[in-house]
Amino acid sequence: MSDAVFAPIHIATPDGAEAATLCRAGAHLLSWHGADGLDRLFLSRRAEFAPGAAIRGGVPVIFPQFGDGPLPKHGLARTRPWRQTRTAADQVELTLDDDAATRAVWPHRFRLGLTARIGAGQLTVRLKAENRGDKPFPFTCALHSYFAVADIRQTTVTGLAGVPFLDSLRDGVRELETREQISFTGEVDRIYVGAPDQGLSIRDAGHGRSLVLEKSGMPDAVLWNPWCDKARRLPDFLPEEYRRMVCLETGIIAHPHRLAPGAIWLGETTFKVT
Repeated sequence: MSDAVFAPIHIATPDGAEAATLCRAGAHLLSWHGADGLDRLFLSRRAEFAPGAAIRGGVPVIFPQFGDGPLPKHGLARTRPWRQTRTAADQVELTLDDDAATRAVWPHRFRLGLTARIGAGQLTVRLKAENRGDKPFPFTCALHSYFAVADIRQTTVTGLAGVPFLDSLRDGVRELETREQISFTGEVDRIYVGAPDQGLSIRDAGHGRSLVLEKSGMPDAVLWNPWCDKARRLPDFLPEEYRRMVCLETGIIAHPHRLAPGAIWLGETTFKVT
């Protein structure tokens, strides 16, 4: 992977009020901001921009494995160089095809596409997976979205009340979310199974704004903040940075999707500032 894959790709609305930046390394969204100049995505000041390294922050693309397993953690897409296949002023499309290196660790023929489109106060990210082989394959995936907040202690998440979750900090024990507003007082790492497609919201009181998520084709959501102890153990994360971020991810996580030969899967999430 050459340094060229980290070169910024810019998209913006016609009036320039909304803008976002991506790079071909992992089809990674790096920033998204409006007229106020405040980035709505969190990117660690220790993020690595190096071949084979995952970028800490922004929106990493997780495919075909979420979390740990037989493949490298969170799969292979986030550390591979993608091709830029289509660009307009307000949107860009990036594509990843299997090759000898991917088939060495995951023996399937596939094409993965990511399209990012920016509009007034919103950003839409579409992920497309195509099975180009002659055998079905299962996969999990996610848009591992890191959102910037002024202070995690003044941040709440709504829209998950009544949704069952798997608590990754307690060996995946399953419980039901009862809180209308989820606040943060320590490390959180939960998979919400069958999260609603509309109504998910992050309230960032410190910045005086809310971010609403609307999704399709992505049944689950992950809520994550490492808090202070784990933050100190992450080599690409400053110890105090846990205060300025929260992950609310969308994807197929709890139950793998089985994709038939020749079939295409589509998943999409729109982030809206209110």
